[in-house]
Amino acid sequence: MTCLSADDHGHTVKDVLLHYLGCVEIRDRKHFFDDSYPLWNGIIEEEIKRGSNREQVEKMLATKKEEWKRDCDSEFRRIDFLRKVLKTDKHDKHLVQRLVESSAAWRDSDEYTTNVPLIKGRRRGDNEANVDEPDSPDVYKEVEKVERYIPEKDVTVPILQFENGKGVSEKDPRVWNTFPNQKTTIHKLMNEENLQNNLLHRDRHASTGRLQYFHIHSNNRHWAEQAIARYYGEADPDCNATHQRLLRPNSRAAMILRPAYWRSQVHGDEQPAAHPQHMRPLCAVVSSEPECTPDNMVLFIPYLHWETSRQRELFATEIEAIVADAKSKTAKKEKQEKIERQRKRRRVSREPDIKTMAELRPRPRLTNRVSSYLMASLGLAKRQPPQLDRTRMPTDLTTMDNVVEGFDLHKKLKVDIHGRLEIRSALGQYLLDAARLYEGMTNYRDKSLLRKYLPHSPPRMQPRRTLDQAYYWTLKSTRNRDRDQVIYRATTAKPEAFHRYEYNNEGKGEGEGKWPAHEEFEIRGECQDCKTNIRKLSRVIMVDQLWMWILDRKTIITCFPRRYGTNKQDSSGVHKSIRVRLEDNASEQIRSVFDLALIILDECSNTFFNRTKTSDLQPQLIDEFSNAIGNIMHQQTAAFDRLWRWTGGASEIYRQKGSVDISELHVPLLDINPEGKLEREIKDIVEELDILIHITKTYEDVLKSFVANVEDFLDPSGEWRKANRNFWRRQCHRGPMDRERGWGRGGWGRGERGEERGGGRGGDMGGDRSGERGGERGERSGERGGEGGGERGWGRNPDNEGKKPSDDEDGLRIYCCFKLNADDRLNDARCRVEKLQELRNTALSTAENVKTLLELKQQQASVVQAWQAVQQSDESVRQGRAIMMFTVVTIIFLPLSFMSSVFGMNNVQISGDSWEISDEFKYMFPISAGVIFISLLLPFATWIRVVIWYIYRVPLTYLLVRSGLYKFWLGVGCPSDKVYQKGADWIDKQKTEVRRARFEQQRKEREFREARERDRVAMQNRPTLNRSAGSSRTFHNSMGSGAGSDMV
Repeated sequence: MTCLSADDHGHTVKDVLLHYLGCVEIRDRKHFFDDSYPLWNGIIEEEIKRGSNREQVEKMLATKKEEWKRDCDSEFRRIDFLRKVLKTDKHDKHLVQRLVESSAAWRDSDEYTTNVPLIKGRRRGDNEANVDEPDSPDVYKEVEKVERYIPEKDVTVPILQFENGKGVSEKDPRVWNTFPNQKTTIHKLMNEENLQNNLLHRDRHASTGRLQYFHIHSNNRHWAEQAIARYYGEADPDCNATHQRLLRPNSRAAMILRPAYWRSQVHGDEQPAAHPQHMRPLCAVVSSEPECTPDNMVLFIPYLHWETSRQRELFATEIEAIVADAKSKTAKKEKQEKIERQRKRRRVSREPDIKTMAELRPRPRLTNRVSSYLMASLGLAKRQPPQLDRTRMPTDLTTMDNVVEGFDLHKKLKVDIHGRLEIRSALGQYLLDAARLYEGMTNYRDKSLLRKYLPHSPPRMQPRRTLDQAYYWTLKSTRNRDRDQVIYRATTAKPEAFHRYEYNNEGKGEGEGKWPAHEEFEIRGECQDCKTNIRKLSRVIMVDQLWMWILDRKTIITCFPRRYGTNKQDSSGVHKSIRVRLEDNASEQIRSVFDLALIILDECSNTFFNRTKTSDLQPQLIDEFSNAIGNIMHQQTAAFDRLWRWTGGASEIYRQKGSVDISELHVPLLDINPEGKLEREIKDIVEELDILIHITKTYEDVLKSFVANVEDFLDPSGEWRKANRNFWRRQCHRGPMDRERGWGRGGWGRGERGEERGGGRGGDMGGDRSGERGGERGERSGERGGEGGGERGWGRNPDNEGKKPSDDEDGLRIYCCFKLNADDRLNDARCRVEKLQELRNTALSTAENVKTLLELKQQQASVVQAWQAVQQSDESVRQGRAIMMFTVVTIIFLPLSFMSSVFGMNNVQISGDSWEISDEFKYMFPISAGVIFISLLLPFATWIRVVIWYIYRVPLTYLLVRSGLYKFWLGVGCPSDKVYQKGADWIDKQKTEVRRARFEQQRKEREFREARERDRVAMQNRPTLNRSAGSSRTFHNSMGSGAGSDMV
């Protein structure tokens, strides 16, 4: 159990601020930081049970409580300030207005006036000491004057510093907290007033050799340029200048940020959208002066992280609005500049001047002017073209509209134009509005940064990208693809998974009903399925960027983003993981700036691959992909079983005689929709794994380049890297006693004994294991070690004579420690690629199985169809024989019937007394026999049919050609297919015109309804705005006594 859990989590508090705001009741907040509060006593007792000293625990806890209290105080002031800023913001002021309205409605409701006094009376009976206490804590301080919101003052910069491998704290009033949680703000860090006293300045801790690490929570180009300039004590560089080296020949920042390592690495600058912009993967050494050895390093690398789907969609909408706004302003500016140029040319040529843009517009027609006058007279406003509004959500955004529609609640619930759900419960409306205001406040900082730095050319800020945006960067929008991610599908609750609630308005009060699923499964009380589904939060994979500069081998500056809207409660944040790692592993010494850089690189790639992390919301990438592949394999196995059952049924049918009905077997075999869905899902999984492997391999390649560059820094001659891993490990773990005994590896030592030991140690590399031997063999071993080690630079080499052991010993130890860590990181990177490759191979195998299943099903369907065709052919043969018999009988008896009918007519010539039966047979049988013979001869004699066709066709064709009738028909040029096509085109044209007119009528009706709805909302908001000041005062005055006033 953790904070914000519905159950009691005891003394398990991962984030004190989250616990303070979400778990502690308002009436108890005043005494939360007192020593008598039960939480602190419980923590102390638990630490004592683990073997800790009480005094040390109390001292450490007192220090932490002061730090936590400052954080809570700061957060409350920030909340109050942001709320007042949002009240005047043109985009988000409706959030505060709706909260004030719902708060007033809640306080005026019967539920509040009836139940709140009962709750207060019950609390008064439980605890008499808290009767007169205010509901608000003392730390909630009002901001006297609402200043202009400056995002640079709201963005913190974490600072980590090390001396002699241990973390130290910066003692400066501009920095608060202690190591490893020290922070300052962008505003203070980028201040230009005193460049030499800047926190970033390179000479600030030059005497102590302190290592520094500054992190900027954004891929902001402008801030990165400013930070590097402040490090060198320089003003902001103009990286867009064409001749920047001529303008500033001594600017070190301009050398670090020269185009080859900065602007030229930007990809997608020419694209109209924002998501294609990113830095190409790079790791290179760079010098800060023209003729100096490179002593700096720059690194750009992508890595995987995550974000909630709603936050991603909200900010995608915001980015689209910002880009559209910028395009509109740019087009307007270019048009105005064009008018100015035309005006100047007309002045030179003395042509009539164009004063305004309005004069370029055509004058409206008389009919348009008359209609506008009539509409204005009737009070009907002309509808304006739709504008892109940040407050309105796109149709595919996960808003309350989509939720209401997905659960078929649109007939019972209403949603306004801002996406606000309107419900009947006053308390429920108040809670929803409080949640919407909280979301607006948490996102306001990131939105302000986007509005300030994104609409530039080129943009000064690169926003976060989804997995598909990073790979398919040419696509204008990837919303549908983002919703098809494996992680999104795994973390999204399906509407059909929820138990339905059936309303019953008959007999009981309105709104009461039942849960059929709960009654069916006899669920009493809490339903675990509903609880699990309602806690699901849709998430997607993001591809973030790490920008790193290592300056003078002692300072690191990084830029990478954090999740949207997160402030302090993100346990999966990369920099949070770095600080926790350095705090928990106090024994992990930072011997050089490159060790710290390896930790940063490792934590950036460790988000989805570290199984020890237990973040509640962080998706487990490997597990989710394994589950998705496993589900498809299970469905594919079930489909195989069904196919074998159908095949067995078909085998039995093949052996049956007579007519058999196979419709029940034929239909499922022809239906490939289930297998097609499996094929599509497994192909999507393979495609996502390909993208993940590509990004992970890119990370591995950049990491290899980084390690190679650092090896060149630490071992320019390339001698140390020839050793083996055992030698590096011994050097990394050597203690002070080893340094006293001698470093020389057969070169230097303290007297005769030191020389023997040194020579023996040299045997690890140049001779055999004679370091443990003494006496005469030790001297011989030293000579052997010196001979072998001299080639590598640490034996008894004449070039090393006269040097002190400390000259190269520290460098060797730093190199060995870095090399061990670097090899581990490279091995981790390879393991991550192998894990993803194994998943991909499994997915490909599953895809082949699904494809085989589909092919087998199609083949079986073809076999069934072939068998059915054979059955139909046999039936046709049988029917043909029967018809043949009927035809022969008909041919025989039809002439006879005709002749008998003729002779049966009543007339004098035939029916007279002179005709006998024999006379009738003389005529009837010969004539009938001739007709029967000719009728049977024509179907079975091909030569006779050809002769008859020739006799008929040739004369007729000759007659038509010679008479000119055929030539006349060709001249008419009106074949039957042409006549048919003309008629069909005319019919389609008539139908299309009718449909277009119908659609236009529907569009006008819809626009009229929308305009009427907006007018209604505007009329409702006018009195609301007039009452907002009084409602706000009432809301603030009632904060001390309201039971629901603590929601913000």
